[in-house]
Amino acid sequence: MEQHTVLDLVRDVPDRDGFPLVDDLHARFAALAAAHPDRVTVTRIGTSRLGEPLHSYRIGTGSHAAVVVGGVHPNEPIGSWTALHLAETALGDERVQALDVTWHIVPTIDPDGMRLNEAWFHDPHDRVFYSRHFYRPAPDSQVEWTFPNSYRSVYFDQVLPETLAFMRLIDDTEPDLLVSLHNGEMGGVYYYLSEDLPDVVDTLHAVPAALGLPLDTGEPESPYLRELAPAVFAMDGIETAYAYLEELGVDPGEHIHGGSSAAW
Repeated sequence: MEQHTVLDLVRDVPDRDGFPLVDDLHARFAALAAAHPDRVTVTRIGTSRLGEPLHSYRIGTGSHAAVVVGGVHPNEPIGSWTALHLAETALGDERVQALDVTWHIVPTIDPDGMRLNEAWFHDPHDRVFYSRHFYRPAPDSQVEWTFPNSYRSVYFDQVLPETLAFMRLIDDTEPDLLVSLHNGEMGGVYYYLSEDLPDVVDTLHAVPAALGLPLDTGEPESPYLRELAPAVFAMDGIETAYAYLEELGVDPGEHIHGGSSAAW
């Protein structure tokens, strides 16, 4: 897809106020599936820790598989709006339909955790209220960071049910593209790529520029991260973090546990 088309699609994204509650999000996806029974395939991929079904919505019949997952951190709900808008656009926009892609979209992979944040979804700008109702799971209870991991002194196999569902979706679809949807709370826009893709960097920079958003060109989240381009970082494996900690004389096994969706 040409960059100008990408930017046109970006400018077409509607303004949103607040974030969708889990029940509303699921209802919107169910309505899409009901309205397009011949174009949307709903697949149950697993069950949350509190017994909620986890579904993936398949749209399109292209030869390239793309997996897009929202709610990997339940305090980062913008990905659910993104997932919904992508589903609606894939069903209604010829520019996206022209892509040779089959989309596999998960509205939220951690509905239990997301429900614990819902109190502030209507007004995330009230920072005091937000702080009092904020929930983010401990690292060993985060879907994004509880994939199996075995490297030197590190071994992790306490896979969450939601993570197992995520793993199953990746294994079943063998995607050409995996997008794990996150959001920041302050500062500018930055990206992680699991491989160096110089041809896409210009577009990654152009998207926030088209919306008047700055790039986050400060220090990365972790000191061992490699910068591929301004505000574009390499999503390296555990090996990089392990080597960095070992060089500092710190036991990596005390700080590294599960792997990520990118590693899987």
